[in-house]
Amino acid sequence: MSLLRQGKAQMLTIYLGESDQWQGQQLYVAILQVLRDAGCAGATVTRAIAGYGAGAVLHEHKAWQWSSATPIIVQVVDQPARLRRLIPQLQAMMQGGLMTLHEVDVLKYTHARRQGISAKLPVRQIMETAVTTARLDTPVASIVELLLQAPFRVLPIVDAQNRLCGIVSTGDLINTGLLPMRRGLLRTACELDMQNAETIATKLQAAQHSSRTAQDIMNRQVRTIGLDQSIREAAQILIDTQLRNLPVVDATGTLRGMLTRADLLQAIRTSPLMSPEASGPTQPLPHSHPLAGLPVQQQPVTAYLNTDVATVEQDAPLTETIDVLLTSPLKRVVVVDAARHVKGIISDVDVLSHMQDEVRPHLLATLADWARGKPTRVPSVALRTTSGRARVAADVMNPQVVTVAATASIQEVVDLMMTTHRKFLPVIDHEHRLIGTVGRFDVLHLLLGTS
Repeated sequence: MSLLRQGKAQMLTIYLGESDQWQGQQLYVAILQVLRDAGCAGATVTRAIAGYGAGAVLHEHKAWQWSSATPIIVQVVDQPARLRRLIPQLQAMMQGGLMTLHEVDVLKYTHARRQGISAKLPVRQIMETAVTTARLDTPVASIVELLLQAPFRVLPIVDAQNRLCGIVSTGDLINTGLLPMRRGLLRTACELDMQNAETIATKLQAAQHSSRTAQDIMNRQVRTIGLDQSIREAAQILIDTQLRNLPVVDATGTLRGMLTRADLLQAIRTSPLMSPEASGPTQPLPHSHPLAGLPVQQQPVTAYLNTDVATVEQDAPLTETIDVLLTSPLKRVVVVDAARHVKGIISDVDVLSHMQDEVRPHLLATLADWARGKPTRVPSVALRTTSGRARVAADVMNPQVVTVAATASIQEVVDLMMTTHRKFLPVIDHEHRLIGTVGRFDVLHLLLGTS
């Protein structure tokens, strides 16, 4: 995304003349437009009092009179990858002058916003511009391979002019029978043992031998957003549609970037949300309801958490644990003790990783059925007759759970989510007892003021 984060970045500095032109307009204006269209975090143009360049001609301005050759300086601080992609284009625009690039430390980067999600900040400022795409005639086998290996879940399909034609997601591949289940499970199954890897390879043969292409399986009904629409409008679309990704297009339908829930939450993080007095990490909040007049980011998480949480106790049998997991909307189960202290968390990958070899095929078959919308159960006899360590919930749980305190503000929740890359967090009271959960979708819904 475009918004800078605290840490290392680069500064690009361009020295040119005020009279320099590019395609009929002042060069510095054209450069600013290029930087803006690319989604750079921001740029500054300054006019020098005096200076000289390679021609050793002194340029200065007299009192109340500007010379047409007055030196102009353009500076932009942004992510190194974005700047390096732009440098060849900027170099081609310059007939003379100087361009430098060096590393800087970003101590703080904010945009003016008091609370909630900005109705003024444009999508172009936070979207990801480095987007992997496929063409209409890309074979299905290539799409499957790309989505299995890539960090993203959706693949925009474009024509020769880079106009967006559709989207292929891992869900689309599952619905068309080209993937048996979600990617995380497939990767884990292949890494565990050779038998699982061979089973998965067999299930993927349909994709490898398919004559279909992207245009045969893509979803043509794609919600998009424009470059200059606000991030608040984008958040509203993501909430209304429950999508996680939103393509960004220009007036011609050309794909210009992608926007995710994480991008929007990062935009919240980089804002001046609260005063130092209000942001103490350990200050208790005595209220468990919205506080009138308090900016939404400073509201207590306890006012908005989900109390309907899928849980099992540590000694819950594996059959019960799997049943709760499969029916959980979050596809996660929180493991607690008798006093509801959080002890661990369980996902389908955790169960698969800790389960005995002979039971894994049964679990994979069950998970594949659920992915296709045909709920089944792991045969109870298979679970009862296995030997080994995976017998109860505690045997398969991940004990490294990231939790958030009930005293935390919404801002602190967002910070923790983005720092730890968690999509939802269990919320605990002062005695570490589970009282609910909060997720990215919940936070976005709240920040829009629609909860």
